[in-house]
Amino acid sequence: MDKRDELLAQKQRLEQALERKRKARQAGMVEMVDELSLYDQHPADVASELYEREKDAGLEENLELQLTEVNHALEQMQEGNYGYCEKCGDAIGDRRLQALPHAVLCVDCAEKEQDKFTRPEEERQTSMGDITEKGEWFKVAEYDFFEEWHKKFPE
Repeated sequence: MDKRDELLAQKQRLEQALERKRKARQAGMVEMVDELSLYDQHPADVASELYEREKDAGLEENLELQLTEVNHALEQMQEGNYGYCEKCGDAIGDRRLQALPHAVLCVDCAEKEQDKFTRPEEERQTSMGDITEKGEWFKVAEYDFFEEWHKKFPE
């Protein structure tokens, strides 16, 4: 099977999966939970179903992204640019295209792009050692850890 047929088959699979996800999400919450009313004796059941619907929405979004990437690869193929890196213009390796037929970056450029990602500040994680080295304090169950620590163990 050549790359074009492989991409077309992947496109068809993605379109079918998207169609199934969209049909499943069209059903209302009442039909999804199989209850006569959304007011239930077990509200956690409704919360679980809502979670599943949100998860399905995320999966649908991911399928749409993959479909966009496959369509872009097919466009690149029509233009004669398929298999060449969009950043540096070098050929994308056969092993990479075999593993990821819709790849638009060579391995080197993909690694450079991957390194550019930084987490937003609100997702930054600080280790406990960083907190105490900065002289900050934190509360655990309304107990000031840093201040009490220095009272018990003066420097």
